[in-house]
Amino acid sequence: MKRRDFLKNAAASLAAASAWRDVAKADIIPDDGTTRLPLEAVDFDPGQYRNTGARTILIYLTGGMSDAVANLTHIPEIIDNDLSQTPYTRELLTPTAGGLWQEAGGDILEKMLDGGDLTIFRTCYNRGASVAHGINQKRYCHGNDKGYESGIVTTLMHTLYRHGAATRENLFTNITVDGGFYKLLQDFATDEPLPPFLRPVSFNRNFDNPYNYKRDDLDQVDLGDYTCNRIFNAADYDSRLNALMLRHNHYDALADVFNKRKEISDFIETARTRPLPVEYPQTVDGKKLETAMRILITSPDTRIVTTAGGHSGWDDHSDAIPLHQKRARELFEAIAAAVAHMNAAGIDDISIVLMGDFGRNLSLNKTRGWDHGNNQAIYWFGGKKYLRHQGIVGETELHVWLPKARLYNRPTADSFTFPAYGVAATLYALYGIRNPEVLTGGYGVIDPSSHKGAPFLKI
Repeated sequence: MKRRDFLKNAAASLAAASAWRDVAKADIIPDDGTTRLPLEAVDFDPGQYRNTGARTILIYLTGGMSDAVANLTHIPEIIDNDLSQTPYTRELLTPTAGGLWQEAGGDILEKMLDGGDLTIFRTCYNRGASVAHGINQKRYCHGNDKGYESGIVTTLMHTLYRHGAATRENLFTNITVDGGFYKLLQDFATDEPLPPFLRPVSFNRNFDNPYNYKRDDLDQVDLGDYTCNRIFNAADYDSRLNALMLRHNHYDALADVFNKRKEISDFIETARTRPLPVEYPQTVDGKKLETAMRILITSPDTRIVTTAGGHSGWDDHSDAIPLHQKRARELFEAIAAAVAHMNAAGIDDISIVLMGDFGRNLSLNKTRGWDHGNNQAIYWFGGKKYLRHQGIVGETELHVWLPKARLYNRPTADSFTFPAYGVAATLYALYGIRNPEVLTGGYGVIDPSSHKGAPFLKI
């Protein structure tokens, strides 16, 4: 990876966190950035923060993975009654014992369920809510529907900073791999933006070291594109790189990164060469998860890593079955490697969370795609130190809104259900926030205890 590419990645992440605005208008969400986060109302418990030691890989599935991946329960009913606009081919949708889509990685998920490493919440449901990408991404990545213009990750960083739990001495508190998803990192809801050292630092999935360079037999260094391919002596390297940074970048966070480049370079080399107890698949997702885990295992300061799942979005309005099948299987193979890594290393404080825009229609449209729906599955892996994994949670029924057009999974009348804002509330609670409702606009943690007999969180 050339230094220019690293700078572009880091600059893109920072610009996304501080400059982008979602222009989609929601009926109840102010879109002018004037609704301030009520950080002064947060009840932060430093003891709980230390005791959980929570670290998270948050994977956002842009476009929305079909909830059929985690729930094929009603597909036979659709096939038997010829309800789908384009008929299903039964052989492409094999249910596992738990009703997961086997070809899309359901067998991999079953193993993690059996090992107590995974909870699947089948009924993350927003009755009657919009299923437009912009509105849902804004609401769910900000973790509220009250207009607090701050991504979940940024809100968490503000809270940790405000209570002294994250300081300038910490390295890599907030990391993205391949840039993460920018709406999780937006920062428009406070009077003061995040200090530079808590803004996201981005690594690419190959975990390239932007400071690595080779010397020739004459102890000379080729600095490549930044020097018009002229070659300089290594002793001149630091001063020229400093001048380059000052000339081409005005981001404070990048300045911090460059000032710590020796420390960062040493960290990267340690992390990227650390022997691993498992082999990750050499796919896009495999490389992302391997890099995320290498960072978390090597850096005790890193609290959260964000990335996007899949090598493209999940908005499959055409040919959904083969596209979802390949993409989901590769994603779950990568996560299974990360979970095996945790278990082999005796790590119990890292969890992996999957969420997205929404679920999808169960009727195949004319181009064999799945359109948008209100129900999605939330996957939560690992984190045994603070999570009670409870297998598959939530019961659904087939909602036939319009035969041959609109068919959906929806919670049964007596099923446990929750809105997607519960993901943000649960994450906040893991990091010591005792009243996460003040940051979510009233939404609490995911708590299936009334249906499962025990809460999801041990804290």
